[in-house]
Amino acid sequence: MSDSIDSKTIAAGAESPQRTPDEPPSARSSLNLAAKLREALLNTRIITAAGRLTPRAGVAVGALLLALLVFLHVNAQDSGVKRHADVLAQLAAVKLIDARWDVAVLRSRSDPRAPSEGVVQSRDLTRTQRALDAALAQARSSVLRSSIAGLKNAYAEKAQLITRFLQASADSRQALDAAMRADATVSGLVRGAWRDFPQRERLVAAENLVARVLAEAQQYHHAPNAAHRTALESAAADLPRAHSLPSAVEAGLTRLESDVHQVLLLKPLEQMLGERLTVLDTGARADDLAETFQRDLADATARRSGYQTTLVLYSALLLILAVYVGLRAYRRYRELEVLYSEQTEALAALEEQVRPEGDAESSPSTEDAAKPSANVTFIRRPGPSL
Repeated sequence: MSDSIDSKTIAAGAESPQRTPDEPPSARSSLNLAAKLREALLNTRIITAAGRLTPRAGVAVGALLLALLVFLHVNAQDSGVKRHADVLAQLAAVKLIDARWDVAVLRSRSDPRAPSEGVVQSRDLTRTQRALDAALAQARSSVLRSSIAGLKNAYAEKAQLITRFLQASADSRQALDAAMRADATVSGLVRGAWRDFPQRERLVAAENLVARVLAEAQQYHHAPNAAHRTALESAAADLPRAHSLPSAVEAGLTRLESDVHQVLLLKPLEQMLGERLTVLDTGARADDLAETFQRDLADATARRSGYQTTLVLYSALLLILAVYVGLRAYRRYRELEVLYSEQTEALAALEEQVRPEGDAESSPSTEDAAKPSANVTFIRRPGPSL
């Protein structure tokens, strides 16, 4: 029988690590620690773990802080303040337009030379509607939106009423002016007939009647109430009763009667339109709306100021936190560098202690070389039978 060596067994023995029997366990752990220390320095998980935060928790906290910063920045730049200021500016323009219309109405009642056209311009109504649309877009309650919608309709109606009122007022003034011209006409006719007409007391009575009618017409024109209208109608009813006068004087009284009837016919329309304009009361409603938005603007401004103050404080806090985290990370990094230097020095000292034993083991004696290796197994195979 011959002895042979199993090649697989030899290979398995060659791959198994050779350990020094006298090598202490602390030396092996130091070698492993030193080998992995450089990789540990480059691993950010050590710093995260030092801060007692997992990577997922760190990302969540960072995202939360960033979201809060964005929220404060957006509210600190609140565009609602600018929108409310724009609405107030447009409402101020609307109030100016409304005041100009009211002045035109008052002037038409007192100034005979007041213009009756060109007061209400197309761009006035357009600007008014645009301003109220902007206010409607910023309204936050259904009551306010309903009030703004009603004010829009009121201004649209007022624009039409102003035009009609001014025209009716102009027509009424023209009728009164025509009646006032009858005074001079009748006076001239009376003077012309004074010599030839024997009943001069009738001429004087006719002049007095004309003066009374014109006085009542003026009072009714400036104060169109029921009492003045009744007085004017009563005075005008006496005009056709003035008979036995010169034909020229009677013709003058007839024209005066026609002019007075024109005043009585046109003045009620002017009065009705004026009362409707008073009922609309757009100026006071526009003032109330502007006050509402003024309060909203004050609230929005105070709210934005609070967010701005909070943003400044929060930014300062984030800056302090960033400096703290940076200093903490730098301190951890320096500690790891010191630890790495200490472990490197310890590893070098350990290698100096372990190297002589390793050199002795790596050069075995002749007697040991003659012995079979501890990792080699000899297998005796049976020989052929005789």
